[in-house]
Amino acid sequence: MLLPDAHAMTLLDDDTPPIDLQEVAAYLSDPQASLSLTDAQTANAPFLPARERRGLSFGYVPGVVWLRLELQSAASRTLHWRLELNYASLDEVRLYDIGADGVRESRSGDTVPYAERSVGHRNPVFEIALQPGEQRTLYLRVDSRGSMTLSGALMSSRDFEQHSQNGYLAHALYCGVLIALGLYNLLLFLALRERPFLNYVLFMFAFALSVLSLNGLGAQFLWSEAAPWSNRMLPVSLTAAALLSVIFARSFLDTHQWLPRWDRGLLMLCIAIGAALLATVLLPLQRALQLMSLTGLIATLTLLLTSFVCVGYRVPGARLFALAWLMLLTGAVLLALRNFALIPSNFLTLYAMQIGSGLEMILLSFALAARFNELKRQREAALQLNEQILAQRVTERTQALEQANQRLSELALQDPLTGLANRTALQQHLDLALARSLRRNELLAVMLIDLDGFKPINDQHGHGYGDLVLAEVAQRLRQYVRDTDLPARLGGDEFVVICENVQSAEDAQDLARRLLEGLDTPMHLEDRAVRVGASIGIALSRGADDATRLIRLADAAMYRAKAEGRNRVRLASPPI
Repeated sequence: MLLPDAHAMTLLDDDTPPIDLQEVAAYLSDPQASLSLTDAQTANAPFLPARERRGLSFGYVPGVVWLRLELQSAASRTLHWRLELNYASLDEVRLYDIGADGVRESRSGDTVPYAERSVGHRNPVFEIALQPGEQRTLYLRVDSRGSMTLSGALMSSRDFEQHSQNGYLAHALYCGVLIALGLYNLLLFLALRERPFLNYVLFMFAFALSVLSLNGLGAQFLWSEAAPWSNRMLPVSLTAAALLSVIFARSFLDTHQWLPRWDRGLLMLCIAIGAALLATVLLPLQRALQLMSLTGLIATLTLLLTSFVCVGYRVPGARLFALAWLMLLTGAVLLALRNFALIPSNFLTLYAMQIGSGLEMILLSFALAARFNELKRQREAALQLNEQILAQRVTERTQALEQANQRLSELALQDPLTGLANRTALQQHLDLALARSLRRNELLAVMLIDLDGFKPINDQHGHGYGDLVLAEVAQRLRQYVRDTDLPARLGGDEFVVICENVQSAEDAQDLARRLLEGLDTPMHLEDRAVRVGASIGIALSRGADDATRLIRLADAAMYRAKAEGRNRVRLASPPI
């Protein structure tokens, strides 16, 4: 029935199954887009049999491509057939249906408003009516700045309905999976406030737009009135998806922490893809589509390599991320190779991106969950470790304090008047405190306190009353210092407080001011009210100094406080 030359007549009857266009069509390349229908109809028009090609994918070529089909009805009744090109991103397809009644012209494509298409469908589809015994010649003029993929089929209306329903069902399932995953991860972001979930949702949104543009559903349902810009949506949305994929990968793999150098490289890649995104808006469409394919491949390969490195560093979720990106890379490579006409166009290569991306989205969702669980486990382990360290340090400090108190009790190293540590106990405790500070790299403060206005109390009320005042001062020191601090009496009306594990000089000064406020409160002793102030000097160390030098520095700071007006705090200059 089908002859191997360019003028083969295709006989159609009631039982003819769907026919692949490559088996029955002839093609003619018109790089200058200069041929008219009359030119294509001339006997010397160099049409070639499509079956001699590897496929009807011509890649990115200039001009237009013509297809010609010779049809004849062998049925006893009127037949209605549908001619479908299964690549939705073709810009404009014009059908010249020529018979005895003249030329019937119709058009379709993603730059044609949906309402003006020959048949309302996501792909370019045309209706062919054949009377019994009628012969008709079909000329398809295809003009597209994107990949010139002209694979398709001729089928009866009944077969087309079933084929179309199956196609819409498959795309509906795919879009349903994307929507479900997107909403699920958006809810997780709102609940957990983890940035990778939001980046994943944004990436999915941009990628979904590119898939809707690629399969024609966007032009049919979302931007049906924006036909001139419909074919621009694919390079813009897919390049935006590449940009968001790198942003998502940086946050998911936490490359800033695990791979700082790679993170800087990914940041530079984000800037480059951002520039490419702007270029897809400004460049001619064919160049924009080629840039889209190149950008997608570079981004996917880079992220795949990054994920492999992260697997080596045991980054949480990196294994699933690498597998997911491998799925997408496979689909992207097949799509790009088909767009450049390096491999034939068939079901696998035509829907490679949808298949690969669907598997990728599912795996990435699992990877997000696995990463979150792993980070949660690591946080819990770190919290337990911190609690153990804290408990150990508290135990060590408690034991050290108990040992110090026991030693003071055993050796009677207490000042008999105030009950505070005396000079000897102060020296021993300060030596131990300096050793601990040096070992732990903690700040230690030595505060030397000299009472202001104590001598007039002694002169006016006697030494016995002065002793009561000193005992009250000692009691207030115990009240206002921390449990781990050691107050001691140096002699006369001079006191010392040793404070370990001080966070900063400001913290030490704050503690000294609190002591100053406590000492400045009136004392009611033996029905008499007296008031003493204090001048406080502070010396700081991380354990590298000796006790004598620290006390001397604190003493110098205390005298400076007295010289500046008393009842104030001064830090040894320069601080240790």
